[in-house]
Order: sequence, then C-alpha cells, then structure tokens
Amino acid sequence: AVKPGSRLKNVCFAPKSFAVEFDTDKGKEFATTKLTTRQTYTLAFIEGSLEPNPITFTEQDGMDFAATTVKLPDGQYVPFLFTVKELVAKGEGSEFKPGFTWGGE
Repeated sequence: AVKPGSRLKNVCFAPKSFAVEFDTDKGKEFATTKLTTRQTYTLAFIEGSLEPNPITFTEQDGMDFAATTVKLPDGQYVPFLFTVKELVAKGEGSEFKPGFTWGGE
C-alpha cells in the first residue's frame, strides 16, 4: 500500500504511439502518426510525490520534456513538445495491483 509522503523515483514514460487531432470536413478527428524522431521522445528519471486514497502522483523533477516530430498520413510533419511537466495523475485505491490504471492532466 502507498503510505503518505511516499515518492516515485526514476520513472520512465515511453509512449508507443502518438495521435494528432486535425480538422476535416466531418469535424475534428485523430490521425495515427509515424514517429520521425529517433528514440528521443522517452522521458526518464522522472520523480515526484506519491500520496494514497486515491493514489496521486505529482511530477516534480527529471527529464520531463522532449522535442518530438511525427508524420501524418498525408505526409505533413507535426513538431511538438512532449512533456509531463507538472503532471498530476490519479488512480483508484491505495495500492498498485494488476489492472491498476490512472490518468492525469
């Protein structure tokens, strides 16, 4: 179980894919993209506080951003800054167990 005042250290965020929102005749849609940046989109050595009930991770330090470029199906390149800076992610319960999920802003 997570105890008050806990910390997560050396967390790594390595996304498997990125989707880009764009305007179409039908409204906004998301397009699957092709990564064109070589392995520089992984964020590492992230650390922050971890609190229970609900489990809440607050990012505080680490290599928390990376310049990334993806290619849309129409060939357009989209550069952006991938970051978890100031991330606050919350999950259900007070412990990590199989099936645990969380989300954040």
